[in-house]
Amino acid sequence: MKKLAVLFVFITTAVCLQAQTLTWDIKFLKGRERESVPINGQIGMETGQEFLLAITPASDCFCYVLCYDSGRQIAVLFDGQLKGGSEKPLGPVKLTAPSGTETLYVIMSRTRQIKLEGLIQAQKKNPTARQETNNLYREVVSLQRTTSGLGEPASSFIPGGGTNRGTTPDYVTRFTGKNMYVRPIIIHH
Repeated sequence: MKKLAVLFVFITTAVCLQAQTLTWDIKFLKGRERESVPINGQIGMETGQEFLLAITPASDCFCYVLCYDSGRQIAVLFDGQLKGGSEKPLGPVKLTAPSGTETLYVIMSRTRQIKLEGLIQAQKKNPTARQETNNLYREVVSLQRTTSGLGEPASSFIPGGGTNRGTTPDYVTRFTGKNMYVRPIIIHH
């Protein structure tokens, strides 16, 4: 009987912890053909090509997607709440000159990030102001350091479709086990 009670407590704790953490999927599609590519390494593209992100959280959460481009500017692609179970497509986004490295920062959180939202609003009001861009970039890097300090985010590749008859598979990455993620995606063009 004691073993059964301990097992029940263990299972209940595991279910509660899973319910308290954030689980979400992301898919990166490049080019007009919408070729699915993995996000675990640098993504090679050409200037003028487009990409699309598809983000699907398992539960309601907050999402912030920013692009730090090769010209050292920040563009906010999305900042707001996402509904659990609903896919949020972002894009298409066209890569523009100058060529170089672009970093997409996908920030997912169970709670609102008030400081980040304030910096996003300040940057949107004056997008060419170097100080606003620097403040926003520093906050993103700070959040990334904080979440990385808690250990590497748990992620796994999950089948997203495709067949073995000549079509390419969909690469979908699932993150789970934390309350907040800062996932950089590196694009070189």
